[in-house]
Amino acid sequence: MATKKTNESKNTVKNQSKRTIPVTDGGETRVMCPVCGTEFAIGEHEHAVKGGMAIGKDSGLGDIYLPVSKRGDALKAAGIDPSKYFAIQIPGGGEQMMMKTGDGKAVPVSDDDPILAAIRKGGTVPNRSLFRRWVMSQVFHGLTSYGGFSSWLKYHGYDYQWEMLVEELRVQAKLYGKDMENFEARNRWFNRELAVTMAEDYIVQMREDAKSRQTHKCKGVPYIKFFRQNVFVSDIEKKLVWPMVRLKAAIHSAKTPQKLYEAVMAFNKARVWGCNSGNYKQTAEWKDAYKGMGAYATMQNLLRFHGCTFPKDNDFYEPGRDKMKMLEHAALTYASDGEGWRLFGLMKQMIEENGIDIKAKMKEWAQEKKAKQLKR
Repeated sequence: MATKKTNESKNTVKNQSKRTIPVTDGGETRVMCPVCGTEFAIGEHEHAVKGGMAIGKDSGLGDIYLPVSKRGDALKAAGIDPSKYFAIQIPGGGEQMMMKTGDGKAVPVSDDDPILAAIRKGGTVPNRSLFRRWVMSQVFHGLTSYGGFSSWLKYHGYDYQWEMLVEELRVQAKLYGKDMENFEARNRWFNRELAVTMAEDYIVQMREDAKSRQTHKCKGVPYIKFFRQNVFVSDIEKKLVWPMVRLKAAIHSAKTPQKLYEAVMAFNKARVWGCNSGNYKQTAEWKDAYKGMGAYATMQNLLRFHGCTFPKDNDFYEPGRDKMKMLEHAALTYASDGEGWRLFGLMKQMIEENGIDIKAKMKEWAQEKKAKQLKR
């Protein structure tokens, strides 16, 4: 129920407001952008709300210039109109209240507002209009590289697969419980089973590498030079293999995404580095997962933002079916079968059928990036 304010309370509002946002005295209340002068919509009349007062054009506060914040850019990028959100000072209490406008009225933002909930949980505003566009950029780079995508991936070397896995699992640990949809889309490719397979593959390659090394003698006892350490031939299993077997067991027994991340990180720190220059080969299952996740992210973006249609000549296409559901069906099927390379082939089919010029797209992105840098 609206109530009249005394001159004293009006002065309180005016003085409290001055502490937080620039105000010019008197006249019709307007909420302005200090940069471009845009006037934000507020109600005609001041009225009481839970916990304080909602300002209106008759509040007598003059022009209020909202402080500039990079949060507005984040909200815009997430498809949210930042002009609908602003803060006011509650009379007498010194506390700020978050407000938003809608249908010509200013109302308080409730504690369960989805935007505030997202900020509290993750510190950021989730942007559903973007789906890992940098992954699509990487895929396009690989496709246009000399020798094709497989050669491009191989060029990254053996160590890269572990660095990439550690970072991916770190992100998954952060997403778990907060954004399960995103977590599941990533975990179907990079998960505990893959980490165990990679660890086993490393142990096999390391053992073969150690046993194939040239032997030397120390007081008649044979030993090998293994990267930066000397190891007696009789101690290869004890010194090199078994420590890694124990770390692999920790990966296998990890029960949560956080524990899995920590176990894989420990294994990665303990293994020998510099394998890029040796005969160590990237794990086949990791390469398959990399292609599967890359294809999934690329197809998501092509379907959402580039007007592409789902390819027709495959087991997942159904006339009239939602294209994103067809993609999800294909991704789930190929991920469970360990056939990310098939989804990669489906992605290439989509690119061809929709007439996507990859090099032209990359040139367009480069020009957009350059234009943004010049504006800064």
